[in-house]
Amino acid sequence: MTADKTMTPPTSVEAQAFQSGIDPNEYHMGPGDILQCRFWTSGDAYYPVVSSDQSLVVPLLGSFDVRGKTLDAVRQEILQKASESFAKSKVSEPVSITLYQPRKVYVKVQGDVLTPGAYVLSAATRADIVVDLANHKNTEATTPPDFQAQQRYLDEQRQSKQLQSIFGNRDVITASQRYIQVSHNDGTTDRVDIVRYNALHDPKSSPPLREGDVIDVPFRDVTAGVLGVYGAVRSPGDFEFVQGDSLSSAIKYAFGPTAQADLAHVEISRSNGNGEVQTKVYNVEAILSHSAPDVPLQRGDIINVPGKHESMHSAVVAVRGEVEMPGVYPIREGETHIADVVKEAGGLTPYAYPKGSRVLRHGPNSLLMAGTTNDIQRVSRLANMTVEDTASFARQLAMREPDIAVDLDRVLTQGDKSADVTLADGDEIIIQRRPTTVYVSGFVNRSGYVSYQEGAPLRYYIAQAGGYAPGAVKSETVVIKAGTKAWSDPSDTRIDAGDEIFVPKEPDIPLDVKRNEITSYATLALAIASFALTLYNTFHKP
Repeated sequence: MTADKTMTPPTSVEAQAFQSGIDPNEYHMGPGDILQCRFWTSGDAYYPVVSSDQSLVVPLLGSFDVRGKTLDAVRQEILQKASESFAKSKVSEPVSITLYQPRKVYVKVQGDVLTPGAYVLSAATRADIVVDLANHKNTEATTPPDFQAQQRYLDEQRQSKQLQSIFGNRDVITASQRYIQVSHNDGTTDRVDIVRYNALHDPKSSPPLREGDVIDVPFRDVTAGVLGVYGAVRSPGDFEFVQGDSLSSAIKYAFGPTAQADLAHVEISRSNGNGEVQTKVYNVEAILSHSAPDVPLQRGDIINVPGKHESMHSAVVAVRGEVEMPGVYPIREGETHIADVVKEAGGLTPYAYPKGSRVLRHGPNSLLMAGTTNDIQRVSRLANMTVEDTASFARQLAMREPDIAVDLDRVLTQGDKSADVTLADGDEIIIQRRPTTVYVSGFVNRSGYVSYQEGAPLRYYIAQAGGYAPGAVKSETVVIKAGTKAWSDPSDTRIDAGDEIFVPKEPDIPLDVKRNEITSYATLALAIASFALTLYNTFHKP
């Protein structure tokens, strides 16, 4: 064999961070890819580059068309050609082919992300990474987002805030993580499932990027259905349902069982469509060892993984909103307090607003459902409501929901243990985000949100809302408190961020009723005057 004569590569290898090793069967070749071709018959190494017309010229072997082909397919063609060209050589594999440097590609991200636009990334980068990058404020897109994408994002954010003002964090629609679509230049598409990729590292759930890819992140569809995975798992919570989900994979979506999980008695609770819930127990240990078949799931299924030292029907509570780790947590019913669970959830975030937060008592496990049919229909109707309609609906909903009487500001901010309460199975702790506005509705000239000013009196908010409208009953103006939804007299309460000010109007009285009232008053006045005249004449006779 001759001395090693290595040709200088056209560019040096950049220091790149790889999410995973490149799979030759899924990596599609494209312009700018640099290969290393080492001929073992001579020791020479060459670094051919894929040209802009997607051809690859390999010294001694000729030209190869790489259009639409994977790295493995191109490698097999080169090896086949080398075997023919060096048939008389005693070397069993005359050439080796490796990817020396992945190319850079332009991809576009649109939809429900923080910074939609175009990004330049390595072709070895998977789709889930660019979605994550597009959700960071400090990420600089190479081109500004187009107007339609920007407008769509703003519309979705307004809808999300509107729903959050009514339902809290429980039912706020967020960006989908399992129905993201990647459209390729060749007309094919792939679906990105970030939940599945993070849990199972299934390469099909997050394919490598190609030049010209358009990644669309849709707004999450609450009617598509969810799965709930709770109990002794590492990251309990709700997940979008995708046809084909199974019991074993769903537990992996929650990053697997804890050390105390009782996998031999895992429950699946499923509604039969008539308001009844049926629960069955499965042995996941047997499923994982392939001695029992996996269980296909349906949307709305609730999976509970009990602990080894807990009863099969362990009590759980949900923590939503502004805590570091929202999710569902096991409790000892009647013993565990609110502060205990919030601490287990990582504590409050800097944006938490305990004063406006709530604790709801739904009953065992009912909160773990993502929403009944009526809930979903109610959410879908909100898009056609005005701001005033939704505010009125929020008041009605708040009065109906089973709030637990507790001052969360005293419990979580002031650390007053005497104000804390014990929790029951199915309770829901909703920690609201600190608001910056007060909503003024009713008979004012401009209903809407007004910037909160600490210590500002009622007249400030009325003035910002354009003043009282004709027909307003000023004396009956009320302040609706954000946390308790209690109706208070403005003179007896402090107006806080998140509160609502409601100005009622004078009652509508039909014209004939008004006429009758005027006639009655006139008749009464004449009677009184006649009676007075009679008295006067009686006691002042000449």
